[in-house]
Amino acid sequence: MSSLWSLVQNENMKIYRRPRTWVMAGLVFAAVVAFAVLMHSFASDSGIGAFAYMSNAASMTFLVFIFSVVIAADIVAGEFTWGTIKLLLIRPVSRSKVLLSKYIAVLLFLLAMLALLFLSSLAVGFIVFGASGEAPVAGEAAVTLGDLFRDYGYRLVELVMNVTFAFMISTVFRSSALAISLAFVIMFASGTVMAILIGMKYAWAKYILFANTDLAVYANGGVPPLEGMSLGFSIAVLLAYYVVFVALAWFIFRKRDVAG
Repeated sequence: MSSLWSLVQNENMKIYRRPRTWVMAGLVFAAVVAFAVLMHSFASDSGIGAFAYMSNAASMTFLVFIFSVVIAADIVAGEFTWGTIKLLLIRPVSRSKVLLSKYIAVLLFLLAMLALLFLSSLAVGFIVFGASGEAPVAGEAAVTLGDLFRDYGYRLVELVMNVTFAFMISTVFRSSALAISLAFVIMFASGTVMAILIGMKYAWAKYILFANTDLAVYANGGVPPLEGMSLGFSIAVLLAYYVVFVALAWFIFRKRDVAG
């Protein structure tokens, strides 16, 4: 376990000593501030408060997605690109631990970016909007801290699935460009494709990953997109895909020849 922790620390050092990581963090904070300024300018008379602003700012998790995918896509493929994978694998630890340490580092980065978004939007929200007037839209119920945690929890599930997919592609194909491209295509196209399949009432569409990533649809007695779907069903489908992604990355990484 100590060797695994040392590997995780090493991977985190690689991530956070690169200028791009701090540029990413700066962009997240800048986006939070810019969104607050715009929202205050165009909705100055709406009386929204900090939590309501945070509810709207949660949509910027797409930035967390983009930056986390970049890290996930590069953390394995980059080792092969630069030839440093050989130096990494001569250490007296198993390949499984090496891969696990990289995956843990990716998840920690994802959580760090998500925490940055949450905390910065909280601070900026109270500074710009104050604590009064907690309705995001007139007539809607006030937003609570519990609502925000629940919303971020739903978004975290989707983020973890997409980042794990990018990590798997990076590991299997040793190409960060391919992993990033596929993740971005899926991000922008999956919603449209799923809307078409759901509109056509294809029963098999419920087994597609992206029909199940939005668990928020089940909140407050919501209606699932297709008949036969439930919260338990979607969780089971997500777990099945997650196991496949992780198992495929692990199997390929353990068997791959890096001598050449």
